[in-house]
Amino acid sequence: MYNPFDFTEKKILVTGASSGIGQTLSIALSKQGATVAMIARNEDKINDTLSQMQGNNHIKICVDLSQNKDLTEEFKTIVSDGKKLDGLVHCAGISSVESIQMLSSKRIDAQMHVNYYAFLELVRLFSKKKYSNGGSIVGISSIAAVSPGKCQTIYSATKAAMNASIESLAPELAPKNIRINTIMPGFVKTPMFDSAFNIDYTGSNDIVNETLEHQLLGASSPYEIANACMFLLSDASSCITGRALHADGGSGLG
Repeated sequence: MYNPFDFTEKKILVTGASSGIGQTLSIALSKQGATVAMIARNEDKINDTLSQMQGNNHIKICVDLSQNKDLTEEFKTIVSDGKKLDGLVHCAGISSVESIQMLSSKRIDAQMHVNYYAFLELVRLFSKKKYSNGGSIVGISSIAAVSPGKCQTIYSATKAAMNASIESLAPELAPKNIRINTIMPGFVKTPMFDSAFNIDYTGSNDIVNETLEHQLLGASSPYEIANACMFLLSDASSCITGRALHADGGSGLG
């Protein structure tokens, strides 16, 4: 029986695979039969991800996406086994809460490089026939792209830029049989957000309390966002492109 969520024989590239959504997604994809090419900075953490995955032939590449690097050599490595990519998910990202007085060119560039410039570089290479025969691209955006919180100036700008870009890229990539979408999570329990907001989940943190009040379904788990990613990667979403999917737990509706 046909199963649109069967990833057997598919190869998916996931950035930020060493923790949070990227790690959860890599593990989940492997359990659905995919071969996963993982990009992350920390080799020890990416090895931890690999140890939890099923199947063989997964690929790990350690690279710092904050360096605005040409990723051609990395893509050559990914397809060196003769199998091209079928999907791409850009999970790597930097989140920070900074007042306008704290911002500097260095801080702005760091977020732009990882959250946005790296996304464009990944899309540029994925769209080449030598690296894929089409497929699905997913960028992890944020509800902050359309409803930013206080002191999220640069973070929200990088995510809004991603959302705007897919609307232009969708008609450009459609003739190549490539779909491109983003997912806008709300508050997700990941190490990145824990660090950004100094969260301990004891209930005493104002950010947590505000989330529980305004995000109807409460804080999301990385697994829930990974499921949304797999939907957009799968054949079940074959008619969706150029869209930003709200996966925000009903943020702002309450």
